Amino acid sequence: MSKNIVLLGAGYGGISFLNTVLPHIPSDVRILVIDRLRHHTIKPEYYALASGSLNESKVKAAFPIHSQVEYIQDEIKEIQVSFHKVICKEREVPFDQLIVALGCVDNHFNVPWAAEYTESIQSFAKAMKTRKKIDELPSDSHVVIIGGGLSGVEFASDLREQHPELRITLLERSEEVLATLPARIRKYVRQYLDDHIIDVLTNVSVTMVDAQAVYYGLERNTVPYDICVWTAGIMPNPISNPLLAYSNADRMNRIAVKENYELPYYNDIFVVGDCASSEFAPSAQLAHIQGKQLGDYFISVWKGSEYEPEPIKLKGVLGYLGKKTGFGLVGDNVLLGKVPNVIKSGVLWMHKHHMG
Repeated sequence: MSKNIVLLGAGYGGISFLNTVLPHIPSDVRILVIDRLRHHTIKPEYYALASGSLNESKVKAAFPIHSQVEYIQDEIKEIQVSFHKVICKEREVPFDQLIVALGCVDNHFNVPWAAEYTESIQSFAKAMKTRKKIDELPSDSHVVIIGGGLSGVEFASDLREQHPELRITLLERSEEVLATLPARIRKYVRQYLDDHIIDVLTNVSVTMVDAQAVYYGLERNTVPYDICVWTAGIMPNPISNPLLAYSNADRMNRIAVKENYELPYYNDIFVVGDCASSEFAPSAQLAHIQGKQLGDYFISVWKGSEYEPEPIKLKGVLGYLGKKTGFGLVGDNVLLGKVPNVIKSGVLWMHKHHMG
């Protein structure tokens, strides 16, 4: 009798797991992959999808093919741990082992009406919706972006290149954009934004969003907008929340897992990517490493060998400022200008074209 491994999500973590195990799947194992899309997508480029600089085909990559792997395009609704099944919109899928790689969703931090009135670049469908709304704007319309982290900065910069006729304002809660990166990077990026007429308001704590404006501060200052895009934070996909009954949550509500990514208090359920607790901030790079480590664990079980994961070492942070320049932190080295832009383009190209 074959064993069903069900993988929820074909993002960076899920695809990395698949590519690791494909050459080693035992004959009695079948892997079912459930995802809303019929292809893998390059999520770090969703901002460019929304701004209009990339066609949707450029962020898609074909799933790896294997006779023991089946892909199910469906919307996941619920994980029923006790019954060992996943409830989807169109079907129920039983599992012997479950891998949760569902990624993240926007975290609106309980800001009133933010979820209702802001657009998003957090999923393929939402990025496409944002793109359509931006394309329909009249000249001199005002786009407000809430969040001055990596996604907000990349989106604002690319939007300026694609739509020079728009007014763009970036709102950031901290004293500077990219608050967690070194001062040289922050200064370089801020100068770029100023030079390209992107208004930046810092120390802005958003208190409410309605259909016409963003409100901030005790004085209820307002920033009117035609379109408002939220890039201010993420949280684990809430579909993973039932698993917290068999684990603990970290400060980001990510699920604590054992060294092999299994739940501490329930066997045969594993979590990788943005839903899994880590000492590192969520990223595509981290999800990729976790997916590979989980694949290595499964291979060790199949072969009866010992699992010895290496410590996770992230290579750094790379960001675009439009199509010709960028910034990065690799190790302790700050990179500014064309070089980090080229490096990031190469990394994303390698990922897309080496999907197994």
